[in-house]
Amino acid sequence: MNDLIEQKIREIYSFQEVISNPTCYLYDLNDIKDKIRNIEKNAPSNLSVYYAMKANPNPEILKYIKKFNFVRGIEIASLGELEKAKKVYNASDIIFTGPGKTYKELGEAIVNNIKLINCESIVEAYRINQIAFEKNIKVDILLRINTDYFIDGADEHMAGCSTKMGIDEKEFVKIYQEILNYGNLNIKGIHVFSASGVLEYTYLIKYVKYVFDLVKRLEYAGFNIEIIDFGGGIGIDYTKRNRKFDITSYFAELNELIDIYKFRSKELILELGKYIVGECGYYTTKIIDIKNNKGHRHIITAGGVNHMRLPIATDRKHPVYIIHNNEPHICKYQESVKNDLVDIEGPLCMDEDKISWDEKVEYADIGDVVVLTQSGAYCYTASTLWFLSHEMPKEFILNEKGEIYEA
Repeated sequence: MNDLIEQKIREIYSFQEVISNPTCYLYDLNDIKDKIRNIEKNAPSNLSVYYAMKANPNPEILKYIKKFNFVRGIEIASLGELEKAKKVYNASDIIFTGPGKTYKELGEAIVNNIKLINCESIVEAYRINQIAFEKNIKVDILLRINTDYFIDGADEHMAGCSTKMGIDEKEFVKIYQEILNYGNLNIKGIHVFSASGVLEYTYLIKYVKYVFDLVKRLEYAGFNIEIIDFGGGIGIDYTKRNRKFDITSYFAELNELIDIYKFRSKELILELGKYIVGECGYYTTKIIDIKNNKGHRHIITAGGVNHMRLPIATDRKHPVYIIHNNEPHICKYQESVKNDLVDIEGPLCMDEDKISWDEKVEYADIGDVVVLTQSGAYCYTASTLWFLSHEMPKEFILNEKGEIYEA
């Protein structure tokens, strides 16, 4: 965490209205800009980037990303996300992914004439075709494949193993041939999102080779593949080691493969969320109490998993920083932390309410602010915000000019 971010967090906590709600998220737009520019500078000419809004659907972030012409559009996974996306993007810039889409969701997507629906199964294809037939229109779809390839070094796997995602590769040709008979569908290509949270770029390059070979086989069998949607996959480092996914090398080798396979005329899609916004976010919460119970110290904060569920849900800690406020002690036996291993826990009536654990803290006192970095993706909206009905954390934007405003 740099000095500018600490300064801005101090500014936020100096606002009188925040004192009564001592928790917030801060999103740095300059970090988002840097990520998008880095992709744009290195990306192949036939690559389209879509923002995966599930990572962070904050309206101010959606509007900011829309300013970058390089980002082709937005990827959604629900009717609610469709409604939010339509406020910022044209329907023709929207891709709909995810398993278990309802008739209502599919109907709204079709009526709005979005760009693509990533179809997860033959049942879903039947539903899409039925709705399209009733509306007398054609719908462009991609068929999602659960490939036989397993990507090593990923945080989460969605292919190469038994998951709810996509059509089993072994069944794909048979299913594809059946769906070709559905008269109101245009199969534009395939969706092959396999894993997320990958930091070593060579793992994704190996997967690209596998997918390109699969496409060659499908085209040899007579199938038309205009679009290959790789989903996401690019990870960020949740430690203080500052490891970075090598975007430059990844795109350089991807470019080589595109030429080797003669796939320049195909549209390649990346649905990126975590890489674009993950490192822009900071979750902050004030220390309410400190206890030493049975030989172990506990820092108790105003917000817990109700505001920041990702660490405990993934069993992966975020980098922790303490901003010292030097507030006077409240009473005689008040505890402090000095070079101790601590659990940092929220106000909920459950032992699982931890935002960090076994964390080495040099110094902390009541009134200080705990900051969890890498909190821009799958944090605010992925938390149990209404559990115990605590007040919601505020969300603030740090714009390119260094100005802060509430989102």
